[in-house]
Amino acid sequence: MTSLAALFDWLAAGKAMSSAAARRGNATDFRLRRLPKEEIHLYVKSIDNTTVVRLVDKKDWLASVGMAGGVLTASLLLIAMLLPGGYTLLASHRMEQLKHDRDRMTNELRVLRSRQAALVSPSQLEQYAGHNFTTPAAAAVIFAPPSKGAVASLGTRH
Repeated sequence: MTSLAALFDWLAAGKAMSSAAARRGNATDFRLRRLPKEEIHLYVKSIDNTTVVRLVDKKDWLASVGMAGGVLTASLLLIAMLLPGGYTLLASHRMEQLKHDRDRMTNELRVLRSRQAALVSPSQLEQYAGHNFTTPAAAAVIFAPPSKGAVASLGTRH
């Protein structure tokens, strides 16, 4: 096979005669000769199986049931072995998700507290009040006495 055409001729032997084979004159070399008694015809007799009775093999049936039961048992054992690991994996993923949510909400709470502190700062309150608000004198501030159930009192120290 010295050329691609010869390779194609070799792969498709018998389909078409190649130009190289036609030049060499051996186009019929790949064809088979006639076989002796090739014209013999076969006679096929139809068989009637209506009277045949099927024999039941108990051993074969028990082996099949045993194999099916064994496969089912092995499957259930495999699932039972993998179930705790899968549950642990799902639970740890949920815990990490909850930790992430807690961190996000903590950061959001910090931002909100800093905004609230900026809004209620004395300089911000004076800006909101404008000229209508005057800071009271220290002597004018009256502190309410603690209730009877109070734990600490500002007035007395021990």
